Amino acid sequence: MDNILYGRSQARERRDPDWETWDLKPTSYFYPERDIAGGALTSEATKAQLADDFHDKIILSQEQADDLFRILEEDTQFLAEHNAVDYSLFLVRREAFRQSSQDIAQVQGTSAVPATWRTGIISADGRHMFRASILDFFWAKHKLQPQAMTLLIELWNLLIRRSGPMSITTSPSEYRERFLKMCRAIVEIR
Repeated sequence: MDNILYGRSQARERRDPDWETWDLKPTSYFYPERDIAGGALTSEATKAQLADDFHDKIILSQEQADDLFRILEEDTQFLAEHNAVDYSLFLVRREAFRQSSQDIAQVQGTSAVPATWRTGIISADGRHMFRASILDFFWAKHKLQPQAMTLLIELWNLLIRRSGPMSITTSPSEYRERFLKMCRAIVEIR
């Protein structure tokens, strides 16, 4: 796995604007920490560890969007085939106006290192550089803890209130579908 935050400490030393990061997951799932008693039974620290919200759009060209969605579809297909759920899109955004020589070379297409979602993609409007990667603690549905959680949530839904699945108790194909829908919703093509 690559460290897609490489260069951040040097940017801080130069006093560049700080980089923004998000840990994005589909928020339409049942999260007991958030959804039982309006979240009153859980600490703010616990609730802060839930998925982030991205209240903006990633402005991409059609080619950039096609590349991103191809990668996400391939990677999530692999994860679904291996029974994984509850992964997230780790998204990094920084301003593009203070570009390193490597960034400029990538934009101009002259760098030996191609511009990718791991090295950084300049948005179609030229305002931001984005990096993205799928990561997280991957839950394998066939293991004991996810099976136990699935049973608990099924009992909750049967006996107390129909709340739907959690991100760790849903099927890999259902999680993949919601994950890709979330990713498509944060992209605007120009």
